[in-house]
Amino acid sequence: MTSLALELLLNNKKSSPFILISDTIRFSSLPILIDIGKRALSQDKTLIVLLTETSPKAWRERFPKIHHKNIFIVDCYSDPHGWDDDSVQEEADTIKVRNIKDMEKSILSPIMKKATNTPNCTILVDSISSLAMISQYRTYRLVKALESLTTDAIRLVIGFHSDIKLDSKTGLSLQDSLIRIASVIVKLEALKERTHFETQAALTGFVPEDTFSYLSTTANCVTKGGIAHIEWRKKSGKVQYESNGFVLNAANGLLDVVTTTQLTGIDEEEEKKKQEEKEKAEAMEVDAKNDPTANLSFNLSLTDEQRKIKESLVLPYMKAQQLEVTSEEVTKNSGLIYYDPDAADDFDDEDPDDDLDI
Repeated sequence: MTSLALELLLNNKKSSPFILISDTIRFSSLPILIDIGKRALSQDKTLIVLLTETSPKAWRERFPKIHHKNIFIVDCYSDPHGWDDDSVQEEADTIKVRNIKDMEKSILSPIMKKATNTPNCTILVDSISSLAMISQYRTYRLVKALESLTTDAIRLVIGFHSDIKLDSKTGLSLQDSLIRIASVIVKLEALKERTHFETQAALTGFVPEDTFSYLSTTANCVTKGGIAHIEWRKKSGKVQYESNGFVLNAANGLLDVVTTTQLTGIDEEEEKKKQEEKEKAEAMEVDAKNDPTANLSFNLSLTDEQRKIKESLVLPYMKAQQLEVTSEEVTKNSGLIYYDPDAADDFDDEDPDDDLDI
């Protein structure tokens, strides 16, 4: 049985040097990042984590204590602007950033130093959006520097809030720029909330407009599951598109990857075929409405018998063309050349420049 794409990504079974996880307020990328971290630690890899929206304490609590020594954290969450007392002692394997605006020195340098000394590691960023609010250009340069560290043994995974729209003076958004350099783009989606409106629509055929809301009961609920839409760009140049479901396994704390049909009850292939048939039917209806011969009192269309007669009819100019082709073929086969001189072909032996005194 072929493994699902999300399962291969979580277990790092195939080449995926730079994974960009695009999330929204409806479903955070944190469960995916945590799962990748747990599986990497179980493979004796070191985690280098850049935290901008998660406290180091909350992050470490999600992992077994035996693996804490393999987690190196760059903390941009606790005191990013250096407002607190400097005398507070930092935790082991934790670099506390006190000037987040100095990305190159405070953030990039310790990560590159640690990654250089740890050839087998995974670099995780819980959210790059906080840094993008400071400077999109410098954030892009930071990501490019981290991406340059990736090898077959070093992997980069970054979370990005796609529902935060950042202003750009050049017209190029940071999200589009990151998508261009990422080898895998994962877009997360919460399961559709089932409401009493669906039952009402099935009974009456009338679908009332739902009230607007940012969140639903299925938002950020990993125990109910979520959908991951994956775009995987292979080294060969091929691009794989796949949608997988995932749900939290309470027994081992890892995500179980399943097909979307198991979570939604809807077969994507069948839905796609139905959508294509619907669009085709709508297109035919539009063509029928735009037909100028639809409401005429006389018939302009041909029956099958009339069309056959029309196609079998040989018109006079077609006969002439056939005769010309036949005569040309006879001439070619005979191998004779006929030349009929005219008045312009007379030859004069006199020098036309004889009257010139040169």
